[in-house]
Amino acid sequence: MELDISGLLSEEGFMGKLGKETKTLLIAITAVCLISFLLAGGIATLLAKNFQQELLLHDYGVAGHLLNNEKELSISAFTSQPNENDIERGRAALASIGYDETTSMRFLPAVQIYRNQTMFSVFLLLVFLFGAIYLSLFLYLRRQHKAFSNAENTIRQFLDGNTTSRIECSQAGDWYSLFHAINEMATILSAHAENQRQTKEFLQDIISDVSHQIKTPLSALKMYHEIIESHKNDAATVSSFTEKSQREIKRMEDVIYTLLKLARLDAGIIQMEKAPENLSVLMQDVLERFETWAEREHKTITLSGKENVVLSCDALWVSEAIGNIVKNALEHTENGGHIEVKWSQSPLMTQIEISDDGKGIHPEDLYNIFKRFYRSRFSSDVHGIGLGLPLAKSIVEAHGGTISVTSSLGAGTTFTLNFFNLTDE
Repeated sequence: MELDISGLLSEEGFMGKLGKETKTLLIAITAVCLISFLLAGGIATLLAKNFQQELLLHDYGVAGHLLNNEKELSISAFTSQPNENDIERGRAALASIGYDETTSMRFLPAVQIYRNQTMFSVFLLLVFLFGAIYLSLFLYLRRQHKAFSNAENTIRQFLDGNTTSRIECSQAGDWYSLFHAINEMATILSAHAENQRQTKEFLQDIISDVSHQIKTPLSALKMYHEIIESHKNDAATVSSFTEKSQREIKRMEDVIYTLLKLARLDAGIIQMEKAPENLSVLMQDVLERFETWAEREHKTITLSGKENVVLSCDALWVSEAIGNIVKNALEHTENGGHIEVKWSQSPLMTQIEISDDGKGIHPEDLYNIFKRFYRSRFSSDVHGIGLGLPLAKSIVEAHGGTISVTSSLGAGTTFTLNFFNLTDE
């Protein structure tokens, strides 16, 4: 692998992008390297001095041995450990010819060769040692630079709007701990951004829903007011359009109040105040709200279930949900029709069923009836606003339950509410 040294050393290259701390580290290592090379010469000279001392002692011993044994030339003069007598006589003899501790190193080729070889060896060792340090540091810094460069690019992508960008940090330790923390922060920021986006969309939808539903009754009220103004002397006309105005005002109230309830549920503002509630009592309260309506249209509402069934719920909200479904059943059941509300409980769940024998729901509408303001093209109802069933669904789901519907044209409809008994929270 070839390295582009000129690119690495340029201001815009790798070395030019090093931080202040890294440059300080490199300068310190370089200074230590230079000092070590300077010390290498002194170390070589010191070792050469020691070698010279050893060489002098050896030569003293050899010379003294030869002088003390003139008649016998033996190899022991060079190989045996010289005694003090030989050393002293050899020192005196060699000093007389100028060979002693004061002799300059330059007159001793063996010492010079030893010094040069020692200095070369030390220099070679230092070159290898600092070369290995610089190479390791270079590879480490280049790896670090690459990692930080990739991290910077990823962060810029995140800032440019790509909220799914994350820094690659499959390893542990070193700077990867920082990358993990940055990824966690990015995840949190993405979650906040998503919440803000959903909140914005939620507010837009609410404003759109309100404006859409209020526009028609407001237009009607304006028209009714103009008619009343132009027929002030016609009591019958004034009375008729006053009644119509009251009906439109009631319609607006229903829309606004129901939308506010849905908005509070969707925004999580409402906390369900759950408590053990007797379903039989709860259903009786719902029945009383619609008894007059049912009697007026010759319809019957019956309750069926054990009296000791208890459900952990917010009674007011559950009553609202069931009431909306019963109201929907009354609106879509012919005179003389029958509506049954029954409940049962198992170790797993509490189930409530609201059934009617009305005209049923068209298969095309089954997947849409819980959508807000949904109006079926097969329905003849002109008074409904399409919010009762969505509100019931939101209430049931806020309790951790589920709601489903089955229907057959001409045979009736059944809404099934399931509340799980796994927890009271």
